[in-house]
Amino acid sequence: MMFGNLMVPCLIAVGVFLVSLICTCVMLKLAPVLGLVKSPTSRCSHVMPTPRGGGVSFVVSSLIAFLFLYVSGSLSGAAIPVILCGGTLIAALGFWDDLYNVPVRYRLLAQAAIIAASVYALTPLPALEFWGWKLDATLVTWGIVTVALIWWLNLFNFMDGIDGLAGGEATSILVAATLLISFKVDSFATTEQSLMLLLTVSLLGFMAFNWPPAKIFMGDAGSTYLGFTVGILALSSLNSGLLNLWVWLILPGVFWVDATFTLLRRMMRRDCWYQAHQCHAYQRLSRFLEATQVGTWARHRAHRRVSLGTLCINVFWLFPLSVIALYWPAWGMLTVAAAWSPLVLLAVSCGAGKPGNIEPHQQKHSKKIELQEGVSLET
Repeated sequence: MMFGNLMVPCLIAVGVFLVSLICTCVMLKLAPVLGLVKSPTSRCSHVMPTPRGGGVSFVVSSLIAFLFLYVSGSLSGAAIPVILCGGTLIAALGFWDDLYNVPVRYRLLAQAAIIAASVYALTPLPALEFWGWKLDATLVTWGIVTVALIWWLNLFNFMDGIDGLAGGEATSILVAATLLISFKVDSFATTEQSLMLLLTVSLLGFMAFNWPPAKIFMGDAGSTYLGFTVGILALSSLNSGLLNLWVWLILPGVFWVDATFTLLRRMMRRDCWYQAHQCHAYQRLSRFLEATQVGTWARHRAHRRVSLGTLCINVFWLFPLSVIALYWPAWGMLTVAAAWSPLVLLAVSCGAGKPGNIEPHQQKHSKKIELQEGVSLET
């Protein structure tokens, strides 16, 4: 991104932020009219009716910025038209689902078609390498990347369940990836960095209303667009050699582990895996924290602690390990294992994939005593 001075990019960033902020305010007013305010169900992590569809704000603001800079010639690259076309379609599909609850099979088919075409537009894809073993079959790689991006897109949708979590996660991933690229090229002038920073700024305009206590949720329009756009930016950075696969497995490690572990556990239990639920580790942990507090703001404090805890994991654990994976890719697989291991243990300890709530140790102990006393009385 080549500008004569810092004034122009700063003005663009401020403009993107203000557009996102204004659009979020507009969505707050329009949500009741559009039927986007629905009463929470037993599978929701909220108790008060709250508008959704707020993700339209950062969708609109970021796409306008991408289009303007692409048409003006300030930015170039195959990723931009892919995001403009595919991102618009994904967001439109998500917004339609927010309004009318599109059946899962139709939604997945549409997502698969959009993602498959988007990945094809970015070919040739980089070869997949694992400890000297190289997979350079274009068709096979295209299929693997398409399936991975379908999961990544829906992963963001699954993990958007409490105030500020998905937006905060996306922001930390984008900022971290931008910094990692600057370590390698010693600048902030690449197309990928510019797109990441613009998307981050647009997210901040929405996050002003989504941080606990949230006044509006991003909805499927926002979560699926985030998953798609971050995924395409990751693929673009792989194609250009700016970042490697290990970095993109480490930076979003919290989402990869929680969503995948929960899904596998629910499948093993033969639950309806695509149905909304409260079995994710972050959902169970937020309910546990809420139960340990008192007052009307207990739920919001619990959401804030989980979202802030996730950011701390990203900054102080995953980011340093992603730096190691960037400079020593030969040890990438071991670095990913080191990054994910405590996250898997955390998911297990929180009971990811299990129904119900986390019981405090004292409560379990008291129940055990009551059971023993009941057995002794019967005998």
